[in-house]
Amino acid sequence: MTPLERTLAQSLTEVVIRLDLSDDDAITPAATMQVIEPVAVLLQDLSEQDRQALADLINQFSQQETDPEWHLTAWEAPETLGLLA
Repeated sequence: MTPLERTLAQSLTEVVIRLDLSDDDAITPAATMQVIEPVAVLLQDLSEQDRQALADLINQFSQQETDPEWHLTAWEAPETLGLLA
């Protein structure tokens, strides 16, 4: 995995975590889905091998999270993004 790919994967993970854990008054669940759904659709264009590699990388990031809520949300991110189809 190149530094670029790693940075993009970590950035995507951060966005998913922040959207998922944001206060519903700050961003509604519907608005969150409007952001995540198009990303998930784009990720479906990746090969199964690339989707699995991205899911594995996101899971590595989740292991680095010390906050339990952030850890769980990061761990769930591959499913949220449709990588584990």
